[in-house]
Amino acid sequence: MNLFNRIVIVVLLFALLATTLLSLLVPRTLLAILRASLDQIEATIPFYNIFSGLYWAYLGSGLGMVLLCLLLLWLELRRPRRKAVEVPGTEGRRMEVSVKSIAQQLQNSLSGVTDVSRVRPRVVSRGRKVDIFLDMQVHPAVELPGKTEEVTQLARAVVEEQMGIKVGKVRVNMQYGPEMPRAVPEPLPPVVPVEPVSPPMEAGPEPVLPETEAEPEPLPLAEAVQEACEERPQGVDVEPGY
Repeated sequence: MNLFNRIVIVVLLFALLATTLLSLLVPRTLLAILRASLDQIEATIPFYNIFSGLYWAYLGSGLGMVLLCLLLLWLELRRPRRKAVEVPGTEGRRMEVSVKSIAQQLQNSLSGVTDVSRVRPRVVSRGRKVDIFLDMQVHPAVELPGKTEEVTQLARAVVEEQMGIKVGKVRVNMQYGPEMPRAVPEPLPPVVPVEPVSPPMEAGPEPVLPETEAEPEPLPLAEAVQEACEERPQGVDVEPGY
C-alpha cells in the first residue's frame, strides 16, 4: 500500500505541476483546449437520452471512479491493525508481545485437548487486551456446549495467567470432523501385594554331631565262601560225614 500511495502521489504532483505551468505560460491556449474538450463531450454524449448506451457507459465509468476514490480514501484513513499487544503492569518500560506468539501458544496448548483434531487460532490486538477467535474441529460424539466452555476457559487461562495479557472476547467456531479414535487414558497396571520380608536370623555355631562307625556292607555269597576258605587252616583233614 505504501508503494501504491507513492505512485499515485507522484502522478498527481506531476499533473498538477504541468497544469499550473501551462496556466501560467499560456493561459488562453489552456482555456481554449478545455472549452473544446467540454464541447466535444457535450456533442458526443446525449445526456438527454437515457436509452443511449454511450450515456450509460459514461455514467458507469464516472461511478467507478467515485467508488475507486472512496476505496483509496478508506484504505488511507483506516486504522492499521496492530501486530503486537502491550503487556500491562510494566511501569517505567514498554513491553509488547506479538499476536503471532500468542496464537502459537494457543495452538500448542489447545492441540492437546481431548477429542480435538484441529485448532486454528486468530488473535486481534486491542491495545492492552486481545480478542481470540478459534476455529476448531472435534469428534462427532462431543457435546458442543460443554467442549466450548472447556476450550474458552483454557484459552483465557493460557493468555491471562501464563502470558499476563488481558482477554476481551473469545469466540469459538466448532464443527464436527471425521471419525477418529477418541483419546482414552491408559489403565494403570494392577498393584501386586508384596509380602513383608522377615529380617535374616543371625547364623550361630553349627552343632557338632557324634561320630558313628559305618556298618560294613554285606558281601555277596560267592565272596563270603571264598573268604571262609582262605581263612581255613592248612593241614587239617576233614572226615567225610562230618
